[in-house]
Amino acid sequence: MFFNLIKRNSSKIRKENGIYFASLVISIVAFYVILSLGEQEVMVYLKSVESDAVAKLMLMIPVLYVASLFFVFFLVYFANRYQLQRRCHEFGIYLMMGMKQSRLFAMIMGETLWNCLVALFIGIPTSLFLTEIISLVTAKLVGMGIIGHQFRISWSGLGLTVFGFIMVQLLAVFILSLRMSKKEPVDLLDEQKEKLQRILSPVWGWISLLVGIILLCVAYGLAVLYLPTLDVLIFVLILLTGISGTFMLFRGLGSLIGARIRRKSSLSTGLFTFTGRQLQENVLHHFSSLAISSLLILSTVVCFAFGISTTLNQGVVERTVDFTFEGSKEEIVSVLMSDELKPYVKDYYPMKIGHIRTHAFSWTGLEEAVLKEKKSKTETLLKDLSYHDRPYFISLTSYNKLLESTNKSTIVLRENEVAMYSNGIFSSSHDILNKALETNPSIDIDDKQYLLKSTLYTNNLVADRAITISYALIVPDDLYNRLIGNLEKRWNMVLDTDFVREEGLMQAMYQVDELLNTSGLNYESYLASMGRQLFYIVAGSYTSLYLGVLFLIIANTLLGLKFLMQQRCTRHRYSTLFMLGASIKSLCKSASMQIWWYFGLVITVAIISSIFGIWSMLRTFSVIPKASNIYAIIILVGFTLIVFIGFELCYIWMIQRKSNEEIKRLKEFQ
Repeated sequence: MFFNLIKRNSSKIRKENGIYFASLVISIVAFYVILSLGEQEVMVYLKSVESDAVAKLMLMIPVLYVASLFFVFFLVYFANRYQLQRRCHEFGIYLMMGMKQSRLFAMIMGETLWNCLVALFIGIPTSLFLTEIISLVTAKLVGMGIIGHQFRISWSGLGLTVFGFIMVQLLAVFILSLRMSKKEPVDLLDEQKEKLQRILSPVWGWISLLVGIILLCVAYGLAVLYLPTLDVLIFVLILLTGISGTFMLFRGLGSLIGARIRRKSSLSTGLFTFTGRQLQENVLHHFSSLAISSLLILSTVVCFAFGISTTLNQGVVERTVDFTFEGSKEEIVSVLMSDELKPYVKDYYPMKIGHIRTHAFSWTGLEEAVLKEKKSKTETLLKDLSYHDRPYFISLTSYNKLLESTNKSTIVLRENEVAMYSNGIFSSSHDILNKALETNPSIDIDDKQYLLKSTLYTNNLVADRAITISYALIVPDDLYNRLIGNLEKRWNMVLDTDFVREEGLMQAMYQVDELLNTSGLNYESYLASMGRQLFYIVAGSYTSLYLGVLFLIIANTLLGLKFLMQQRCTRHRYSTLFMLGASIKSLCKSASMQIWWYFGLVITVAIISSIFGIWSMLRTFSVIPKASNIYAIIILVGFTLIVFIGFELCYIWMIQRKSNEEIKRLKEFQ
């Protein structure tokens, strides 16, 4: 019978707190997705390409796991605190009927454990299904294909998910139920009275509001102007002013609401004043909870933006060369023309890159053209050019072979003309450089003047990052041979187009890479570069989206439960209005308006702050998506926005539903 009572109460709790139960299921899914990261197909593949980087990411997972447990603990604590407070009368009746306090404690813990098992029963299969979908979609997007795909279960991730979730639940409820079970029946049966709260004077309220706005403006300005410098002191100052400003803003919002109520017009009928005063009191007494929820939603939006931008920005890697070899021509050609490799090779050619050391050189003409551009990054570009007073030279024939292999137009240089090269990862100054090159500025090489071609070239020179050149010059072969020499130290190779089309890029490169491993050649592959980019996507998007979901759940749960707890503390006011003639419908409408404003204030402040947060964050970490991804950006951002709005609307609807149930219970006491 006792077990049946636990099952019945557990079922009732799930029905009454559907949104909280759904939050627990989402938390389970999030736990497993992040803990099973090492077993996903893309990560298994990356271990063979970027094992060191993947190992570092795996070291971060336990930190995220512990931090997640900490956040979820407070989510569970506040939710169960509200639930137990609602059941005080029920617990008092149990004790009056002879139930022992130890048995009451056991009943509460049993209900918690049963609900944990139900949540896990729903969450674990959902997690397994979701991780498989993610693994398949990711593998397809990056060109791995789904041939040979295997269903994988991370048993360690599964075990940690179950253990951590149950332990957090039991610990939070143990603390609450231990305190609850020690109370006497008279304490539990006594209606919860409204607590006395300190009222903030209107003058101090307006001062708090003004100070909060000023501090937030300072934080916004510092973030946009100085966060890209990555100065630790600036970052700390932004955090302090932003957090303090948010708290002061919500502390003073009560005065703004009070002023709005005092300007009541003839159109403001019904329970307008009551609704406003209730909202004002909620904001005044719970400004800390509102500020924390707003900051968490801000963190959610920034995490989502960072994750999406990282995915879109890193997802497209320029492929110009598949393999780059170092060694003698005879050794390299003999391997590439062997019976094993020849069917897979489309083309190979020497990539002649040299560094001038003894000859005179000057960027004078280009520097003068750059100075004419009135942009903030001009100083950075000039400083970079000054560091490269002995730049690399690139053979024109070699670079044209690279362009031909990618079906691009080759470069034609006139007499006394050279072309400018800059690697794509240094694109922050490319807009200024392109403007400066339009005037065909001059440079001095070996005491002779050369004009720069108006086009800036940015194609990768080699397969991986063995050579990453910020600024270089593409020069005619005779000039290159005279100043550098005719050494053929590096050779590029491109795979056969049909072979890549049939197998998929990653599978094709992986097969050739396996053959080259036994050749004894020293080489770099585009496979490693792509693997590194995939690692950035996984590390950046997975972790940031995971934290964003976690912050969103906690923020909304905290916000909703605080409102319901305050409404329960002041329910005698609704009872008084009901006895004075107010209808249940009008009281429900008043509560609904309070909820919309309550959530709206928090979300509005978070969205305004997130505009500046996203702006500065994208500039700081250089994850501004490329223009070529504009349609992907619109679709992904639009989808994320729909999910975010849908989540908020569902949560508000659930809180309204719960609030209306509390108000409708007034009929029982009529």
